[in-house]
Amino acid sequence: MTILGRIGTSVRDALTGTLQGTGRVGNVAIDTVRDTTANALRSARSVGGEVGNLAQDAVVGTLQAAGNVGGAAGTVVRDSTIGVIQGVGMVGTATTTMLHDVVVGAIRGSSGVGAELGTATQSAVEGALRGGASVGLTGQESVVQVTRGTIDATREVGGALTDAARGTVAGVIAAVAGTAGDVTTATTATTRQLISSAAQTGEDVAEVAVSAVNGAIDAARTTGQNVEETASAAARGAIDAAYDVSDAAGDAVRDAVTGTISGVRVVVDTARSGDNENDQNRQQSA
Repeated sequence: MTILGRIGTSVRDALTGTLQGTGRVGNVAIDTVRDTTANALRSARSVGGEVGNLAQDAVVGTLQAAGNVGGAAGTVVRDSTIGVIQGVGMVGTATTTMLHDVVVGAIRGSSGVGAELGTATQSAVEGALRGGASVGLTGQESVVQVTRGTIDATREVGGALTDAARGTVAGVIAAVAGTAGDVTTATTATTRQLISSAAQTGEDVAEVAVSAVNGAIDAARTTGQNVEETASAAARGAIDAAYDVSDAAGDAVRDAVTGTISGVRVVVDTARSGDNENDQNRQQSA
């Protein structure tokens, strides 16, 4: 289990008492976590540039408290993340970089109490973006920082990006749809980041891409988005990122994510492959 700093220990101990009093971990309210985090940060009397590390420590402490009582289910991870971000916003200045750190803490803390990586990732991402929106942090940079957080945390806990990608995309879509943001842009930005990271770490970019598109399909179905358009946005970001790596990677991802996935027709128009040039030449000679 992760060793906590002073803020995390304070939050964990205060919340453990509250949770034991109710006997029902599922009743952890966002405002309880928010107020506990804010009080712990005030007692530290130093937030400043440490805000990201302090927030990360606080969310790990929150999830350890939940684990001490009855486990950290998805809603607990999400609401704890929202509460910590709002608590920071009450005391200091919340930043998009802090969202990265909170996601890392949420996934790390979830892993420490035995939560499944995909579920924890989706909940942490949704919580971070919803919490960020509640303190004025919106837009593509928030999405990018949160996605980077899931990538860094997945490496830290020894998970596979293929497992985390589905939850990452689903969490982004759920959060952005819930705050009336641009789901298409956010989805594309997320898959671009995931594929770029997969290429850098030597993971199978095609497998990560398929997992990401499945996450988009999952979330589109539950949030009422156009499923084909959302899946195609996820595929588009993955293909573009893969072609930035190499033509071979781009072709592999394009072949993997176009067609029918989980019963959904995915169509992406891209001119990044040499095959498109060959197609045009064939049409001219026909």
